[in-house]
Amino acid sequence: MKIITHDLPQFETLEIYPLADVHVGDPLQDKKRLKQFMDEILEQENRYVIVNGDIINNAVRHGVSDIYAEELNPNEQIDETVSLLAPIKDRVLVITEGNHENRSYKQDGILIMYQVAKRLDIFNCYSKGAYLLFVKFGKSQGRNCRKMPYAIYGKHGAGGGRKVGAKAIRLFEMAEVIDADVFIHSHTHVPMVLRKTFFRVDYRNEKATQIEQLFINTNAFLNYGGYGEEKGYAPTSTMYPKIILNGIKRETKAVI
Repeated sequence: MKIITHDLPQFETLEIYPLADVHVGDPLQDKKRLKQFMDEILEQENRYVIVNGDIINNAVRHGVSDIYAEELNPNEQIDETVSLLAPIKDRVLVITEGNHENRSYKQDGILIMYQVAKRLDIFNCYSKGAYLLFVKFGKSQGRNCRKMPYAIYGKHGAGGGRKVGAKAIRLFEMAEVIDADVFIHSHTHVPMVLRKTFFRVDYRNEKATQIEQLFINTNAFLNYGGYGEEKGYAPTSTMYPKIILNGIKRETKAVI
C-alpha cells in the first residue's frame, strides 16, 4: 500500500467524497448525477475527493464491456477525465486505478490514472493500488491544540458476489488488513455505510478503549441496463456517500 499524507486547514469538519465507477464513455453513464456530485464539491471549501478507480470505462477487446457501444474511445475518455477533474484537482486527496483502467496495464503496461495524475499535476496523490491516507485538520482540544489526525484505508477493490450481504462482508474484510478509522471500497456499485465497534486493550494505562470504525462502499454513476441487466444484476442506487470527520473531537460519520 502507498502512504499519502495531507495537512489541511483548521476546518471544524472535513467532508470527503469518494468518486468511483464513473465509467466515462459508457452510454449508460449518469451524467446528471455526476454533475450534481461535482457541483456539490465546490460549494464548500472543506469538501475533498478520493478518486477511487473505474473513472473511465475503457472497453477493450479482452474485457467484458461492449467496445462497439462506447460513446468515446479510450483516449477520449482520458481527455474527458482530465477535464472532469481539473476544476477540483486541488481537492483531490488520492487518485488510484480501478479494474477498468487496469485492463490497459495488464495488456500493455499502461497505467491510465497515472497519466491522468501527471497531466493534472497531482502525482503526489497517486497510488497504483491500496493506499493509507493520513489527514490532519481542525484543532483538537487539550494543552497542545494540535490538528486532529485520521487514517483512511482504501482501494478500488474486487469481487464481492451478487448479494448485498456478500458485498458487505468484502467491505468488512478490509479491517483484517490494517487498523484505520475509515475504510473505503468501490467496484461493487452498491452505496453502503457500515460501522464496527470493538474494545482495544491499552496496556500502558491498563484499560480497554472503545474504538469506532467506519466502512464505506461507493456507488456507481450508471443507469440500469447493459452488462448488469444482461447478467441479471439488480439495479443499484446512484446516490453517493460522503464521509464527515470532526476536527475538534474524534468522530466519524457518513451519509448517503
